[in-house]
Amino acid sequence: MLKIIIMSDIHIMQPEEIKFGLDTAERFKKAIKDVNDFHSDADLCIYAGDIADAGQVSSYQLFDNIREENPIKSYVMMGNHDDRNVYIQYNKDAMVDNNGFVQGAIETKGYRVIMLDSSEPGHVEGILCEQRLAWLRDELALAAQANTPVILVLHHTANSLHMPVDTYKLSNADDLANTLKESDAQIAQIISGHCHISTAGSWHGFPVATLSGNQHRVGGFFKNTPGQQPCFEGPAQFLVLFANETGVTVHFHNYIDRNLKLPDAMFPRKKKQLFADE
Repeated sequence: MLKIIIMSDIHIMQPEEIKFGLDTAERFKKAIKDVNDFHSDADLCIYAGDIADAGQVSSYQLFDNIREENPIKSYVMMGNHDDRNVYIQYNKDAMVDNNGFVQGAIETKGYRVIMLDSSEPGHVEGILCEQRLAWLRDELALAAQANTPVILVLHHTANSLHMPVDTYKLSNADDLANTLKESDAQIAQIISGHCHISTAGSWHGFPVATLSGNQHRVGGFFKNTPGQQPCFEGPAQFLVLFANETGVTVHFHNYIDRNLKLPDAMFPRKKKQLFADE
């Protein structure tokens, strides 16, 4: 069984900076604690972009100081709040391809995990240039040749959420869709952040999911909804992905939540619940 932790939209500010009472560094510490407490058996952890709130070196340093407490093998990606050039100059061990993009792929436990760089400094929307699409084609070709299903992670959403966030999703999403279709690779799951809301569905026949992230959550806001789109401090969330030979399952783990925990005595049968494979 492959188990992956995916975090996004961490938005680390400068040390000791707090915005409107929200301390993203403290929230991120709670995320790492929950990984260690409940998911220490994960195979890898992917930080899927918007690591820093404003692409500053001090924010990347603080991020690294906090994530050092997580011993799981990890990979860091870029988002629209990040500055790729600043990050690469700061982190000499960054995951970088031959063209200088922060992206990479690994094959593990029967899956090919592709981490695609959709960010571009100075742009809030996602962009996939021809160099990145060519790199993706090569990675998908390897997966297709080996008949290995693909888990694709990128920061920007490609599918429409029918909310204002669609105005700054992946700008050339059709190019991505065509690349995936033409590859003949089996796309088992696509995961993205960016939108600060938990969703699941399909896009061009591919299963997609988005996660809320560390900084804040946006409420559903659709056409004819009055007022301003609401934002909430919780839940803060990361995604837990399980994959085996039969498919992929996605769980949304809330590590900051305002829901009260009900007493265990209320649910005595849950004390000795078994998993399906036990």
